Amino acid sequence: MKSPVNAVTISEEETQFFADHGFIKIKNLLTLDAVDELRNLTRNSNQMTIPPDVYSGELSKIGYDIDGSIVQNIYSSKIFKDILNKLTSQELTFMQGIGFEVEVAQSGFPWHHDIYSFCYTRPDDFGYTLWIPLIPIDTQKQHGGLAYVSRQVHSARYYFNLAYRLATSKNFPDSYQADSLQDVNFQYASKFENLVLEENKIEDDFALGDVLLLDKTIWHRSCPLNKGLFPSRMAYVIRFIGSNSRYSQKSVEGTYFLLNSTGNDVQSDLGGRLLKTLKDGEVIAHSLN
Repeated sequence: MKSPVNAVTISEEETQFFADHGFIKIKNLLTLDAVDELRNLTRNSNQMTIPPDVYSGELSKIGYDIDGSIVQNIYSSKIFKDILNKLTSQELTFMQGIGFEVEVAQSGFPWHHDIYSFCYTRPDDFGYTLWIPLIPIDTQKQHGGLAYVSRQVHSARYYFNLAYRLATSKNFPDSYQADSLQDVNFQYASKFENLVLEENKIEDDFALGDVLLLDKTIWHRSCPLNKGLFPSRMAYVIRFIGSNSRYSQKSVEGTYFLLNSTGNDVQSDLGGRLLKTLKDGEVIAHSLN
């Protein structure tokens, strides 16, 4: 069977770039056949539904836990594992596949980091997002890609530590009223942060097969899809954690409380589902193997 992953070479300079900045565009990682299969998987999935009114991003559809043989073939590929191992210096564990679709003029997500996507781990554990656009991204024409900022400019790690400290406090959540937190949404950038992020944003073109690897603490946002050839832009996202990442029940419960207090829905109940099989502090990969 032909591999869905191309044997691209990762240089030492690229490995260092990812270590320094927390993101990297990997050119031609996936074959065109693999992209086609991901597009068909996403388009035809029953999981792809219209987001609820309280959802934080402006999208036409989103679907969690979209999985299939093409996804498994990608993340189980030795070529793929070797490439990500070189970039991250560790073995990774697949956690979730997600589909996104935005239509022309939709804004997608504002500046955010991935705390809710990785709240089931402790703040110092590793989490990564692999973003795979399913149409070409041309920043000078129709766009619809992502904007992101180096962690050397502004990192979201502070928020992961703050949320964990709050969630594990002996007074939490008893000393807080849910309605007092309605205006607190630490997944998204403040007005001051928006100024810095917009001034330092990076936006790349993506040919089919190009992907973007992001550390969980990287600030990023959607770029609206302009009028043009494509009526919508779909993307498929794969979430990974470090194979030594540990389950944090307190972090899950506290983060869900904070999210619900803002009036928004829990985006994915992966952390809650892990509670059924994992104990606090247990290495997640050990349970999944």
